[in-house]
Amino acid sequence: MGTIEHRRLFRAEVFTKISYETIKSPVVKGKAITVDVSSIGIHMISTDLLSTGAELLLKIFFESRKTPISASAKVIWQKECLHQPDKNKIYYSSGLMLLDMSPQDAILTSDYIFDAATKHQISCEKKIIGQLQNKR
Repeated sequence: MGTIEHRRLFRAEVFTKISYETIKSPVVKGKAITVDVSSIGIHMISTDLLSTGAELLLKIFFESRKTPISASAKVIWQKECLHQPDKNKIYYSSGLMLLDMSPQDAILTSDYIFDAATKHQISCEKKIIGQLQNKR
């Protein structure tokens, strides 16, 4: 089930596609799915081993937008996922710090995160209230 965390800035579980490319050699291009997103960071899962400190160019594909949001980011951490369904492919969980994004895209990202978190909260409230109603 989704979670909302309160860190320095608001973070919400948002599953969306990302394409990325390293800025410096060796060039690594790939695709990932986000686990959660905030206005300053992204947690994603991919199949590429990325160096800690590597800077990436990102295209973030929010389902409500026709065009992707562009940003640059830095890999802060990466580890192998605990679940590895294919012995011929390794999946990695990575934490990225967003470095640069246009002001317009930053606002759109913040609005998207807030909307996703609100939908999640409403969903949780409905489940909880449903359980309370069934206890009567």
